[in-house]
Amino acid sequence: MRVAILSSGCLPVLDGVTVSVDARVQRLAARGHDVLLLAPRPADDLRRPAGLPDGVVFVGLPGTPFGAAAGDINPGPAAHEVIEQALAAFRPDLIHVDEPERLAWGIRRLPGLAFARRHGIPAVAFFHTNFVDYWGQGSRLAPLLDPFKAVGWRLVTALYNRFDATLVPSAQTHRRLTGFGLSNGVCGRFNGSDTACFSPALRAPGYWGRNWGLPGLDDRPVMLIAGRLTPDKGWLSWDEALPALARRLGDNLGVLIAGDGTLRPRVERLAATLPQAHVLGAVPHADLGALLANSDAYATFSRCENASLAIYEALAGGAPVVAPRAGGIPGQVRHGENGLLFEPGDIEDFVTQMARLVEDKALAARLRATLAAEREMLDWEPAFEAWLDAVSRIAEGRGRRPPA
Repeated sequence: MRVAILSSGCLPVLDGVTVSVDARVQRLAARGHDVLLLAPRPADDLRRPAGLPDGVVFVGLPGTPFGAAAGDINPGPAAHEVIEQALAAFRPDLIHVDEPERLAWGIRRLPGLAFARRHGIPAVAFFHTNFVDYWGQGSRLAPLLDPFKAVGWRLVTALYNRFDATLVPSAQTHRRLTGFGLSNGVCGRFNGSDTACFSPALRAPGYWGRNWGLPGLDDRPVMLIAGRLTPDKGWLSWDEALPALARRLGDNLGVLIAGDGTLRPRVERLAATLPQAHVLGAVPHADLGALLANSDAYATFSRCENASLAIYEALAGGAPVVAPRAGGIPGQVRHGENGLLFEPGDIEDFVTQMARLVEDKALAARLRATLAAEREMLDWEPAFEAWLDAVSRIAEGRGRRPPA
């Protein structure tokens, strides 16, 4: 099959979209499929990213900075003609678009859709990000935007309905989108993790002292917070939650914060007031597996997740997850089985759940045993198989449409 993938990003920019796109591209190429990858690159550097399989055709879309993540860019209107020419040269059997709403924001039209209709090619969208939920995140004025979010969701689902199908990697998100009018949704576990890189086998005595110069963490439980240090990642809640957790557990819990972003100075000031709290800064993705394996919990306050790759990676690495009962998270974290859930934004409930994990050794052991038993299910291979089966069925069922 000849598959054209239009993505809102590619490595080395690191986020859920870029990691999942790379996982699929690598596996498609390994199985002999022909792949065209179109993704934004800086307008002055459209070169092919390192690490792509030799047979994959890459076309960079000229872009400009976008969002809060370092190095993140989005294509502009000039990318439309580049896309049209690349698709015409490649002649795909299927066009797959990741985050079409974000791409359309920059290009000013849905990428690849007009070409698909003219040439009778099936066009599939992949729903990654709950952008509407991020409206106002990190601001105390966010509740004022709630009445407008229903309108935003209906506009988003109308956009996705223009494709032949929309792949949704979370049952909770699929139900929600359907409620707002999505009529072409295909739900499946299409996301996964690299279980070779994220493995409890990477846990080692003395890890924190030997690798990070933090020997004080080697004799106590460690909670890891990893991700962008930006307002949308729940830092208003962490400002209250971390001091409350310190009051409950004192120095019996080490807190590690891995990430970078606009809030880093503020986060460092907060960490300095806490016992056994440390800000590591940005950690390469290749080192994150060992970080998770040697942590006793991965915690997040983000309530906007769809099917979080960070959570899949934590679970595969053997770190029980403590997270809000929101978005697609309850489809990944089963309370009392592979992690613990708390009510969104409820500081007291979060502290209670985290303290349970630290103080109840039998509970912690039970959660880890479940993670060990289920980790192979979290690998990218079954996720890729589910994705490939879905897009193959769509391509076979729709075939090539007659030109409009």
